[in-house]
Amino acid sequence: MKPPLFSIIMPVYNAAETLCDAVGSITAQTCPDWELLLVDDGSTDASAALAERLAAVDPRIRLLRQQNAGICAARNRGLDEAKGTYIGFCDDDDLYEPAALAAAAELLGREMQTEAGGLPDLVRTGYTLARQADDGRLVPLPHPAGETCALRPGAGGAAYLAFLQNSGPQFVWNAWYRRDFLRGIRFDGRCTHGLEDFVFNATVFAAKPRAVYTPTVTCRHFERASSTSRAETAGVAARLAALPAWAQAEHAAAAAQTEGRGLAVVWALRKAELITFVMHQLRDSAAGPDFCAAAWGRLRAALRPFANRAAGLDFLRAARHNKKKAAALLLYALHLPGAYAHLPNKEEKLLA
Repeated sequence: MKPPLFSIIMPVYNAAETLCDAVGSITAQTCPDWELLLVDDGSTDASAALAERLAAVDPRIRLLRQQNAGICAARNRGLDEAKGTYIGFCDDDDLYEPAALAAAAELLGREMQTEAGGLPDLVRTGYTLARQADDGRLVPLPHPAGETCALRPGAGGAAYLAFLQNSGPQFVWNAWYRRDFLRGIRFDGRCTHGLEDFVFNATVFAAKPRAVYTPTVTCRHFERASSTSRAETAGVAARLAALPAWAQAEHAAAAAQTEGRGLAVVWALRKAELITFVMHQLRDSAAGPDFCAAAWGRLRAALRPFANRAAGLDFLRAARHNKKKAAALLLYALHLPGAYAHLPNKEEKLLA
């Protein structure tokens, strides 16, 4: 039997209220060439029974069960079982646009006709993002959509930075990965409450994929009040514990993409991602001074293995590319990261 073009992996955990809508957005796809792997991660509500009923009515849906082990283990289980040419990830409360798979298939067809030819290893697409405010409202969070672009192996650091800038934050739910390219690439179990997407994608880029990006919106992602991505102190602490994994993956990707040429600039900008992430986490969680001091200590320890003698000039390297990241690098170098909390916060205004 011919394998499907797309395998969609959906970890499921206590999602009885949202699962039917999430699965329904996939069964409603205009492109029928897919399989859906529902990986129940030890749900304690009606999710597993609901997933079983959904799988019973559509042979393209498979249910996999495991004891609760977290989203990384659930996604890795799906990766081990997937049969499609391309693999994507959908959260159990997210929604695919009806033509999401058709748009990806069309892009793949166009890539086959390019001078480079062949199937890309990575396809990234546009998305919408909404976050649940304290009063329960889902508030759209606008984000810039870049221009259609491509990244070829060996293109160099400037091309890598341009691709990252255009394709936006490196989540996995708006991407497709060629299954044969992912051999051995899995989610890092050290990421228990976030950062798993960033570490995974950095590992993908370290393998030097042929990648394409289109701003066409294919999915709608929601951050619920109970989401592990929200900035509660316990969740922040867990994410801080995963900083070494993220730093290691980002530096490996920067080194691979630059092949040693221009590494200082690329690494400065990727390091700024980690710094601004920690700044946002501490600002949003309203953490106390002791917690903040420990957080910055963790970040410095995570970055220390990749330090260079001219690190104090990182903000100058970044200034030509991104002023906000340059400011973050300067505050970090001056040991004044707390000043970041006083910069304008667009998300805070939207959620108020």
